[in-house]
This record gives sequence, C-alpha cells and structure tokens, in this order.
Amino acid sequence: MKKFEIDARGLDCPKPLLRTKQALEQETFDTLNILVDNVPARENVLRFLKHSGMDGIEYRELGNDEFSISAVRTEESLAADAPLSCPSAEPMNREASGKTVLIASTRIGMGKKELGRLLMKGYIYTLAQLDVPPRCVIFMNTGVKLTLGDSESLDDLKSLDARGVKILVCGTCLDFLSVRDQMKIGVISNMYDIASELHAPGDVLNFT
Repeated sequence: MKKFEIDARGLDCPKPLLRTKQALEQETFDTLNILVDNVPARENVLRFLKHSGMDGIEYRELGNDEFSISAVRTEESLAADAPLSCPSAEPMNREASGKTVLIASTRIGMGKKELGRLLMKGYIYTLAQLDVPPRCVIFMNTGVKLTLGDSESLDDLKSLDARGVKILVCGTCLDFLSVRDQMKIGVISNMYDIASELHAPGDVLNFT
C-alpha cells in the first residue's frame, strides 16, 4: 500500500488545503497523511477530503496543537474525473441573484462610526427583506463580529441562512480576534473557499 505524506505545519491558510488538493490531483497513492498545526487547517482539510470522495478519514492529536489527518483513496475517488472543488464553492440558492456580498467591517464608510454602524445594520436587514437575496455573504476582518452572538444583525443573518444564502466566515479572522467560540451563524471558511466564491461568475459587492 503506497502512502503519501504532506507536512503542512507552519503554513498559513489556505496552503494546507491547497497542498492536499494538489496531492489528490497529481500524486499516486493508496493512503494520504497530512500534518497540520492548527484547528482551522484541520477542519478545512477534513471537509475537503470528505468532499473529494476519500474514505477512512480520521485525525489524531499529536500534542502542541498538531494533528495528523489520514484518508484512504477509494475506487470511486480514483475513477472520479470531475475537478476537485471545495464544498462551500458550490451554489446553494437557486433563487438567488448570483451576487456575492463581501463585508469586511462592522460599519459602512469611513465617516462617523455610529452612522456607519447604523447603515450596516440597515443594509443587512434590507438584504433579508429582498425578494431575490444574494447568493452568498462573506464576512472577513472585523466584519466577522456581525456573526457573533451579540450582533444586532444576527436575526437577519439567520433569516438569510434559512432562505439558502451561503454565509461564509473567515476562520483566520475569527482566530485573530479570539472570537471563534462566539460565532452563531454561518460556515467557518478559509481563503481558498472565499477566493473561489469571489471569482465565481456573478457580481461582487464589497463593503469595507
């Protein structure tokens, strides 16, 4: 049984996932082992392997926030001709407008902070009321705070989520701000998924 190993320790998002993707596309092996040194990388790689059709996917803790992820290549995954992609890059909402909204702040504009906060609150509320909602809303930088439990926009984001709108939340941003455990809506995502969404067909509205 041929084994292939990737040492992705010390690599920033989304490099562990991209190294895994490259191996699945270019290397010949029966079993794959990936070493990572943070929880976001572990979760991103596990989700990607599951989406790719690999079997026997599991991980074990090595200590010091390091993890060893293993997976077995099946006949089905070997026979698959479709290009690999991340699950969050797939469209979810058939009635959506095709637009993607990127929110990288808790407010709109660079003027008065309170005015900017009110404008963002009103904008997200309005998004939830539109007859045709956006396809995806991405939260990055301090914008991830809008997905936390104390967010004034949480109910509106839950309404969008219930309508099938994808809500992607930057995992690196959550960890940098130490608020990962406070997130209450959306999917913790990575730069590969986010870049794929931003470069997919359709308009992108950028609020920073």
